[in-house]
Formats: sequence, C-alpha cells, structure tokens
Amino acid sequence: MSVETSRGLRSFFGRIRSFAVAPGFSVFAVGGALSILAACSSDSHVAGNSAETGSPELAGVLVLDGGKPAVHARVQCVPGDYNIIAASEAEQVLPSAFETETDENGNYEFDSIPSGSFTLEAFHQESGQMLLVQNLSAEQDEPLTVNDMLQGPGTVKLLVSGEFRENQSGEAIVIGTTIRRRVSVQNGKIVVDSLPADTFEIVVYMDGMDPFEFKDVSVKPEETTVWGDSVTYTFKAALALPEGIDSLGTVVSDFPLAIRLTKKEIAFDSAEVVNGRWEAVRISQDGNRSKKLPIAQTYFDASAKEAVFWVSVDSLNVSDSLELHFDNTMDPAYAKDVFPTNRSYSLVWHFDSGLEPVGDGAEKGYFAGLPTGAEPADGVVGKGAKFDEGDVIVAENSSAADSSRKVNLNYDGSGYFCFSVWVKLDNLEEKQTFFEKSKEYALRYDPEKGFVVDLWVPDTSSDSIKYAWVSGTSDIKAGEWVYVAFSRHTTSQSNFYVNDSKIETEPEQIAWSGVREKVDFKVGSFTGTIDELMLGGCFRDDAWTRLTYLNQRPENYWPVVTGR
Repeated sequence: MSVETSRGLRSFFGRIRSFAVAPGFSVFAVGGALSILAACSSDSHVAGNSAETGSPELAGVLVLDGGKPAVHARVQCVPGDYNIIAASEAEQVLPSAFETETDENGNYEFDSIPSGSFTLEAFHQESGQMLLVQNLSAEQDEPLTVNDMLQGPGTVKLLVSGEFRENQSGEAIVIGTTIRRRVSVQNGKIVVDSLPADTFEIVVYMDGMDPFEFKDVSVKPEETTVWGDSVTYTFKAALALPEGIDSLGTVVSDFPLAIRLTKKEIAFDSAEVVNGRWEAVRISQDGNRSKKLPIAQTYFDASAKEAVFWVSVDSLNVSDSLELHFDNTMDPAYAKDVFPTNRSYSLVWHFDSGLEPVGDGAEKGYFAGLPTGAEPADGVVGKGAKFDEGDVIVAENSSAADSSRKVNLNYDGSGYFCFSVWVKLDNLEEKQTFFEKSKEYALRYDPEKGFVVDLWVPDTSSDSIKYAWVSGTSDIKAGEWVYVAFSRHTTSQSNFYVNDSKIETEPEQIAWSGVREKVDFKVGSFTGTIDELMLGGCFRDDAWTRLTYLNQRPENYWPVVTGR
C-alpha cells in the first residue's frame, strides 16, 4: 500500500489550472482539485538515479509555494537515527543512492531508500525554499509516494538557561536530517536560522558542555519562532513627589530617572530578566500613553538582587505614572539617547560595568575613562568607584576640543557648564580633590570650607578671575554619601547644591594669569568613593537639581516601582 503526503497541497493544487508532469505521473481532477499520483516508471532520466527497469521505491513531485515546479531541487532520504556530527567525525556520508535531484517538472524518484524510518529533505537553491517530511517508512515491494510543496525557511530563538554563557559558540542539528547550523549564545538566546517548516527536536552542542535537547520545536515558514517559557513583567512607578516635598515650580522634560528593581519585583535566580526587552511609557492621569521612552539597563547583580534601568521621561508631570514592561521573547533594543550628547551631556560615568575602562553612558560614548588603581565599590545607584590616594581615572583625549565630537569637556568661562556627582569621603581632615581639569574647573574638599567649586574664567586683559564657590562644612560627614551639583549660566547665574540644600553664598574671586594648561579631565586625589558623575554644557535649574537628588539618593529614593 502506498502512502501520499500532501500537507495542504489539495487546496493548493485546486487553484492550478495546468501543471506539467513527467512521464510516469498521471493528473486528474477530483471535486475541482488536482491530484498527482506516482506510477511505476522505467524512464532513467527522471530524477537522476532511477533504475533502468522496475518500480522506484519512492517517487513524487515537488513544487514551490508560488505554484511552480521545484526544478533541480536537491532531495535526500536520511535515516531516522542519522546524526550528522557523529557521521562527520566518522568521515561517513550519505550513500549516493539516498540523494537525487528533481527534473524540470519537479519530479523525483529513488530506487533505494533507507530501511526503517527515514526523513525526506528537499532544498531549492535558487529560491531558498525547503521541505522536511519526517517519520516515513515503506515496506518491501510497496512503493511510497510523497508529493509536497517547499516553503521559505524559518528561524527559531531558543531561550536558554544560565548554564549557557554569553557568546558561547556551538552547533545545532536536527536528528535524522542533514541540518547542521553554527550558533552562539546572544542575549540569553540561541538563534538557529534557515530551518524548514515542521516540528522536530533540535540538539545543541555547545563548547565544553554536554548536548542539550529542545523537543517539539515548531517552525513556521518565513517566521521567527521563540521556543521556551514566555516571561513578562509589568511595573508601575508613580511620579508623584515624595510626601513633604513641594511642587516642581517649573516644567522638567527629557529627565533621566534611575529605576531600581529588587527581589520584591523580579526573580533574580532566572537569567530571563535580563535576556529580553524592557520598554517604558508614561501614562497620564486620564490614561493616555506616551510613545515608547528611551530606556537602558546599566546594572544587574544577581547576588545583590538589584537591577538599575535609566529611563528618559519626556515630560515629568507628577500626576502621571511610568510603566515598565519586560518580555523575554524579544531581543534587547535599548535606546541610546537617555543621556544625549546633543542635549546637555558631555560625560556620564555610572561605574556600573566595571572600571577597565570606565564606559561613557552618554549617547555617543565619547570619553572612556582609563583607571589607575581605582576599584569597584557599592555606589548610590548600582556600583561606584573606590579611590585611595594616588588612584585616578583619566578621560582619554579630553585635553582639547575635537571637531569630530559634538561635545567636549572644556569650559572657557563664557558658555554653560554643569555637573552632578555623589561622593563619600573616608576622612574629613585633609584637603582633597574629586575631579579637575587644570585651570578650567575643579571640585575640591577643604576641611575649613567644605566643598569648593573652582571655575577659571580667562580674560583678554590681565583681569582673569578664578571663582570659588564654598559650601561650608554642615551636613558633610565621613563615610556618608553626599550629593554635590553645580550649574553655571552665561549670564553669570549659578546654582550650587549639597544634597537638597541650595548654597546661597557669593563666590570668592581670585586673580590669575589667564594662561591655561591643556590637560585631560581627571578624577582622583582623594580617599573615598564616587558615583554617578555627570558633566554637561547646559544650565540645570532648582527643580532639575533637586529631582536628581531625590531620584538617586541611596535611601528613600523616588520613584518606587510596584507590580501591576
């Protein structure tokens, strides 16, 4: 008894008005549809490997999904237990009798097929369309007919566990086929491309690991399938100010918010929480949703059970809420403009990704930091950088403006200038410098004056002035985090904050020669820890400065996320 596999061809052939077939095949109409049956053939030119006489053991006709015959498609009969990796290692190949090619009408036939269960494979090189028919078998002296349609290949993304490491390489195969693909682990997924439409078992051989089996993987033609458990999270962060805080007073837009997630919100035992896509939108009080906001993950520590995301909120209305959504079936696609260099930011160091070198978190990443001696430490938002006397981090190639960059770290006294940073001093008995760009600007600590911001303003005459804003020593304690922020306006307006207290004193004025040294920006010359260092060429008003403090402070930070 013969077997005919059609898999949707009945409706397909019903739309065909004329169809060319090779000798030995008959075509007839049944209920408005066409059927194709393979009969015995002695034509040795059909499918290349037929015998001179006698009936083929397997024959059929293959077409493409557009209706045309699959001309010169490679066709193979593969034993059901065939393992292409083991066969390669043993230097074994499929017998030539198990391989053939379709003719100009899509006909093929085999005189010899594997005993027991086998798979029929077909590949049409010109179109890239493929076919896979599994679990075929034929009894002796009973020919088998398989007619089918080739389709565009699909892609599978296999979600993997923490046993797999990022960028680990290997191979994926389908047992009982000649399918063999080079793969690697990317963002917690193994992507296996160019697979025929069917359901099968994929075996993955990764370097240094035992094989992994992924059963019942269903591939759809010309689509991407995600195999594995779907994991989604949705969180809400109310933007209402903390209790006891007055109103903003001004409109704040494009504001970067640090969003912290802890073990209360996500399962840190699963790598899935980082191997997927995070998206954020702002939801107004009336339920309207904003466009998707720029979001970037900078810190994930499974042992500390803490993750940090930065979201650029387009308009900070305290009656609104922020919504964060996670889906592990999608590849990460974080926006690059949470800290845009074309608006406000010249350098942003979070210190979260290690110190070799320090990455610039601004949009273009212009200034990498080269550390000497500094070490990672706990910060106010994720990780910080620990310094001892003599330890430094230097912003490479920052001594002079570069026309290839949109931003630079120079300040000539006539433009806008701002910074914010968190510092924690181990002792308060010595003069120390947190960062400086010689004869341009610096942030220092003086035991008698507190924090000191220096700005050197050159003049064409001999009246160049160094301004020094002094904070005083109140609210500065050894071993405690302190937020220091400063902004300078072209109209000589300035804002100076320590934590959420504004420093109202006038700056000291000191004459200097006006001759500058061109040196790189440097962090160091103190003993303690630093975090969230941001420099820019803009002016930050009171609302922006205080909100940054509320958002980044290590305790009682704002906003707090809750599940939805």
